[in-house]
Amino acid sequence: MPTQLGKHFWPDFSFVYGLRLDYLSPTLYFTDIFILLIFIFFLPEFFASLKKIPQKYLIVFGLFLLSLLVGLIGAKNFWAGIYGIIKFLEFSFLAYFVSQNYKSFSQKILFSCVLLSIIFESLLAFLQYFNQGSIGGIFYLFGERTFTAETPGIANASINGQLFLRSYATFSHPNVLAGFLVLAMLFLLLVAFKNKQLRVFVWLGIILGTSALLITLGRSAIFLWFIYLIFLFGLWLFEKYKKHKLNPLQVSLSILIFVGIVMILILQNNFILQRFLTTNLSDESLVQRQELITQSLNMFWKSPVLGVGINNYFNNLNFIASKENTFLIQPVHNVFLLALSETGLVGFCLLIFIFIKSFISVFNKKQIRKYLLLAIFAIIFLGLFDHYFFTLQQGQLLLSLVLGISFAKS
Repeated sequence: MPTQLGKHFWPDFSFVYGLRLDYLSPTLYFTDIFILLIFIFFLPEFFASLKKIPQKYLIVFGLFLLSLLVGLIGAKNFWAGIYGIIKFLEFSFLAYFVSQNYKSFSQKILFSCVLLSIIFESLLAFLQYFNQGSIGGIFYLFGERTFTAETPGIANASINGQLFLRSYATFSHPNVLAGFLVLAMLFLLLVAFKNKQLRVFVWLGIILGTSALLITLGRSAIFLWFIYLIFLFGLWLFEKYKKHKLNPLQVSLSILIFVGIVMILILQNNFILQRFLTTNLSDESLVQRQELITQSLNMFWKSPVLGVGINNYFNNLNFIASKENTFLIQPVHNVFLLALSETGLVGFCLLIFIFIKSFISVFNKKQIRKYLLLAIFAIIFLGLFDHYFFTLQQGQLLLSLVLGISFAKS
């Protein structure tokens, strides 16, 4: 999942207002090759398993696919829409494959892969932060892009007049790295929740992952993760109390460590804390997001049932507003509004239906229920403030994996 190594192609439909957009560029990612191989080897089993799916779900899926095709009739960028449908089918298959095979996956191998990913991405994020730019060399092969703090369009944070480069690691944006770290740390807990031998490695992953998360300066992900830490700590205390195994020394040390970290952040006037305190509605990024929300709602009212067409959001942006600031040519930072504007009420209702069904399915998984619920809620919460679960390869992989596990048999 962490790599964004791929080969981009630039046909005419990947250009908007003369600018080429990564979002519309047909790209063969390294991870696409693995998904293709999975599809080839799973093909006989795939068709056999389809017969076991309730017919009503196949009809719903078929009708939605038909609505995507009909929605492209008269769309401004037909071929971009076709590419969007191909990616939708690819990740629908991946989610289905995970749901059918997750119980047979080696949990130790999965744990090792996720832990190594956290370690690798965290260490690279630290190096980029201290270097205030990309590291280069072999890291290019893992998908690291070349940038410095002065690169146009790079994600910097201005705090008290000082500019900080936000770490990317091998992701396309610091917010995507932040989202990955939150879900990866939850995944460590999910896989190792009953394996005492792995606890040391879980702590290693969480400490490194949390540290790297802080230097991404992704506000929504940092806020969510600290709420999760407080929740999980409270849940641990409750379970200990219920089993009459509450150790006063452990509790006291844990509370002291937590309070100590909070006090250090406050007393040191930490730049991470300032990232939250200096946020106001007049920030350029927030003004841009408000403009994109307005434009997405205008698209919805223009075509409320089927939307303006999958992958056609960019071509329906108001040119007068966008030509003044090319950074406005990006998706609305909300997956629900993006679904509403591109696929209308049909796609929006299906999205809500999928999340509701995933919650219902997870409630049948008693032992790992809380971690999966936290993962699904993380996608919903982060999806309210960003778009990468729908628009970027790494985000789509994360979404497919979480939904696949949610629908997997216990």
